[in-house]
Amino acid sequence: MKVLFLFLFFSPFFQVVFAIIDGFRANSLDTLSLVSVITRFPDGYTNVCGGVLIAPSIAMTAAHCVFLNNEFAITAKVTLGDVSLSEEDDGEQEFRSHAMAISKKFGSGIPEANDDVAIVFLPKRTNVCESPVSSQIARLPTTVSINFKETPKIPSNFQLENSICWIAGWGKTENKTASHSDSVLQMMVKLVVRRIGNKKYLMAKGIVGSSRACMGDSGSPVYCFIDGRRTLIGTVAHIGSFVKMSQHDPSNHLQFCRDFEYAFISDWRESSARIVEILENYGELYQLEEGQTLCFGSGNF
Repeated sequence: MKVLFLFLFFSPFFQVVFAIIDGFRANSLDTLSLVSVITRFPDGYTNVCGGVLIAPSIAMTAAHCVFLNNEFAITAKVTLGDVSLSEEDDGEQEFRSHAMAISKKFGSGIPEANDDVAIVFLPKRTNVCESPVSSQIARLPTTVSINFKETPKIPSNFQLENSICWIAGWGKTENKTASHSDSVLQMMVKLVVRRIGNKKYLMAKGIVGSSRACMGDSGSPVYCFIDGRRTLIGTVAHIGSFVKMSQHDPSNHLQFCRDFEYAFISDWRESSARIVEILENYGELYQLEEGQTLCFGSGNF
């Protein structure tokens, strides 16, 4: 598949990625659609991010995980069913892709959290939904941009702010240059919708007081139980303010992350419009409905 890359202005803020501080070992049932996304750039720089499988051969992550300093990554290693980054886990599926795309809105001025989404096209379909405990595609709620027959309707702010939600990912839990958590970690979060200036943002705060999103968690999925079903709500975008992010001291990541209780979330209710636009451009939009039917259609778990 030929993918047209979108080269956009890029803010220095997005040269960092986000890990869960004071999280706990992830429950495998809560991370069935979680993927690790490891990208390599032309200058040799490597990013470790989270991501989520949203269709049989499509993973979603943060745009700044695949696009830095006006350049796309030259390759992305996407692993479904990954638990340990350093070991091959039972049932994991690894893919290497050179086909990535980002939202046209990403990078125009100061990027918004809802624009910070990217697609990685996998070279072949994943094996998913073979049992209730095997890897699967994320359950995607219906939004104004796309309607699904088998999934929840658009969750309201009230629903999100009163749901059980969590984030899972890999990342730095120590102030070391390349020290990412080898195991996927998880934290329970409370979601809130906050107005900043004239805009509203979906934000996540750890329920345990000391738990935080931090460098290594970018692109990691945020799940909630909506109508009793595990549902994708969005992905981790950034923490703190844009100004603070661009000025942070890389030798003291943990303290920087602890200074901010809330992480900004790329809200699926808004960012789905960006994803739909990308997939329409490449003739792959049908995969979203196909994936939901495959995993959650009548007669499936």
